[in-house]
Amino acid sequence: MKQKNILLVTGLVFMILFSQLVLSETETDVPCESTKVCYDDIDIGSECALGECYCPTKTGYCVLTTETELELQQVQETVAQIKSAGVNKTALKQLEDNLDLIQTQSATADEKINTLEESLVLVQQQLAELTSSIDTLSAQFSEQAQAKEELQKDVTSVATGLAGLQTDIGSAQKDLKTVEEDVAKIQTFKLIVTIVGLILISTGILLGLQFYLKTKKADPSLVQYVIKQAKQGRRFAQVQPILLKAGWTEDDIKEAYREAMKGSKAGPGTTGPSGVSPNGIDSKKVILLAGFALFFVIGIILVLKGVTTGHAIFFKDAGELSTAMKESIEKNIENNPFYDKVKVFDLCVEVEDGENSASYRITKTKNGNKIKQTAVNCDNTDKHGFAVKFKSWEAFDLVSNSLTCANIKTIHSKKLMYVVPSKFIEEGFTFDETADITPYCTVLKECLTPSQIKEAGIDC
Repeated sequence: MKQKNILLVTGLVFMILFSQLVLSETETDVPCESTKVCYDDIDIGSECALGECYCPTKTGYCVLTTETELELQQVQETVAQIKSAGVNKTALKQLEDNLDLIQTQSATADEKINTLEESLVLVQQQLAELTSSIDTLSAQFSEQAQAKEELQKDVTSVATGLAGLQTDIGSAQKDLKTVEEDVAKIQTFKLIVTIVGLILISTGILLGLQFYLKTKKADPSLVQYVIKQAKQGRRFAQVQPILLKAGWTEDDIKEAYREAMKGSKAGPGTTGPSGVSPNGIDSKKVILLAGFALFFVIGIILVLKGVTTGHAIFFKDAGELSTAMKESIEKNIENNPFYDKVKVFDLCVEVEDGENSASYRITKTKNGNKIKQTAVNCDNTDKHGFAVKFKSWEAFDLVSNSLTCANIKTIHSKKLMYVVPSKFIEEGFTFDETADITPYCTVLKECLTPSQIKEAGIDC
């Protein structure tokens, strides 16, 4: 009995020495399919790093395992019982229970070791995959570095080419400026030659006409007849019909009277043909020559004006045309006779000058007027009240500076102004019967007769 007690005590001491630290398991509420899920979970991942986690297949929830010390109080109580009363059944049962607990914890530790080994294999596989990925990324980085180097070479080559191109552009601009100066000189020279030519031509024509008038001689027999009739007191009006019936032309008769009056011995009451001065010069021809000279002078002035003010007629681009349009509209909008006759209006005006075109919308309300350039030309939309299109700047400038019914009709008859479709004017240029045209009746009555208004289908 004594030996049995010694063996029991020895076993108990052994258990105390070698089983002070045991594993404590806590089941969490984190579902899992593998142990990796437990380590990656945001809630228990940090706790798994302090202890150990695994995923049992029975429950499917992560289990957290930590090492804890056995509560020695129970063992100490058992030892006290052995010392005081010897080994009894209760103490033996207690020792058996402790032994079962140790065995259970040992089995759990084995299972954890297996799980850790599986996790280690998984980590090794992931490490191998990561190593492969790093190698792939290194190869890609090397390729990118090589591509970057080649791209840098291309950029350097392009920069060199651009520098050369910039130099060529600078040289071309200088050449272009030189060409423009040469062209300007040529145009100036041509203008001077043209003006001089016109002057010489007009001078030659005038001298030729003067020479013709001075050198043309009348028929001597006709001159003698005229002198004879003049001495008898007959006037030009009495003699001319007789000579015309005889086959003489009116110019021949006048020239004969001119010659006769130079050395005429006719009395003071004798008069020559109408328009012929006493010195023999035909006043009508003098007027003709003066008009001819005036025509050439005006032509020269217009040529000079066309050179000095060409920008007022021809525009480099749509921007210049648009600026000129706005200035003209702003200057004349309130000065035209129709402005005060309508309280509200919406008008789109388009001007087409060569290849350039521009459009402005002009509106009037009780708060005043607005002038705004449109993004779309008037002939490409029908959203305005009325819309007109001028085919040249000159036509628009005439109407803008002198907006009268007569000018509108003249420009329209010359096909330099068109009415384009709008809210009131439909396709086919008919009035929209549903639109209220009455605000514009005052203006329409200024330019159209009641019958024309009625014929157009307008109720005013």
